[in-house]
Amino acid sequence: MFFSTRLFRRKISLLTMLALMLSGCNPSLRITGMDISNMYAERKENNLALSYIYHLNDSISELGITLPSGLILPDPVSKTYTKNGSLLVEIIGAGKQVSLVDSATFSIADTSINASFISQTWAFKAPLGMDYFVKATYSIPGMQEDYLLLEYFNKLNRFSQPWYRFRTETGEYLSGNITSVSSKYSLVTEDTASRNINVRHFAFTPQAATPPFIEPGQQANNHQPDTTFHIELKNGRSEYFLTDKTGFYFLPTDPEERLGPVLLRMDNGFPKISMHKQMLEALRYITSSAEYRQLSLYEDSKTAVDSFWLVNAGHEERALELIRSYYSRVENANKLYTSYTDGWKTDRGMIYIVIGKPDLVFRSFEQEVWIYGEYDDPGALRFYFDKISNPFTDNDYMLDREPEYKMIWYQYVQNWRR
Repeated sequence: MFFSTRLFRRKISLLTMLALMLSGCNPSLRITGMDISNMYAERKENNLALSYIYHLNDSISELGITLPSGLILPDPVSKTYTKNGSLLVEIIGAGKQVSLVDSATFSIADTSINASFISQTWAFKAPLGMDYFVKATYSIPGMQEDYLLLEYFNKLNRFSQPWYRFRTETGEYLSGNITSVSSKYSLVTEDTASRNINVRHFAFTPQAATPPFIEPGQQANNHQPDTTFHIELKNGRSEYFLTDKTGFYFLPTDPEERLGPVLLRMDNGFPKISMHKQMLEALRYITSSAEYRQLSLYEDSKTAVDSFWLVNAGHEERALELIRSYYSRVENANKLYTSYTDGWKTDRGMIYIVIGKPDLVFRSFEQEVWIYGEYDDPGALRFYFDKISNPFTDNDYMLDREPEYKMIWYQYVQNWRR
């Protein structure tokens, strides 16, 4: 495959950056030299996951990490658990320079193979005014490969998402800021100042990403909320509010009402694709514009979806195989890349669904790089995703699109249509 001059320069720049980071003595400088492709495995629940970040004050923050369970087996003779896993967590900050801010090692006793996951919390140092990465490594006795985690968060001001959590009426905290059910939530923070919050609900849902060789058109830039209502924040708690409409709820807490937490209300069943209408929409990446318009004319979405897969697969058994594989990727894209919209609609979600999990993934504070093939292979397929500053999410990345992707893209699309 041939790459443009800009892609070639970016590839050389990446190689140089990684070489410098990997050769440095400071462990924080090796941050983007860590391949995190295993974080994008088909079964995300088998990986490490950052369940929450919560800022307690200007100096200390708290995190929760979930780990896969049932990996450490008991001694075959004594039937007792004699070994523990080791979890190393590092906080890497970027202020005037990149540095290791805090670290801790936990001995993990995994004695219940019936539990779906293990939880670990930690209060750590994180001064105000910096960008951060949580870097975690989970080592299991007898396993050659470690479980890895590398997630971004920021503490640039006192109004970003991690200063707040959402609590249900039963007293449980929402993991992250995504819900798929109509329920009532209270906004919780360590800041005890009283204020009235003008909650804004946006029903806007962006269109699916355009192919990697086509620059996206300008989407409607309508910042007007669909509905608004007020809640009072007092003594670190707000009254409960109902998330009965899909979209995102923006709760501005700064004096200019430009910054604050967001609660995403997704469709019922999210991240699964459970309705035929959703299944039809997700076909956008492997259909032509004319073909997709024709499928959309069907009165019944189920008939349209079944027709597409049967025609392109040739027989029912092959169609069922493709359906399972394709929508499994759509679901996993929702788990991995959801930002202010469904993960499957994002640039990373599009590439993941059509091409699959990359062989190598490197992440920095400004960019994420996917490589299909060997690291030192000049013919390997590479995608560069730039981190976008978005007031509603820290998980928004935009693909650097290039005309040279066109040929290889259609080859992968055809693989789904045979």
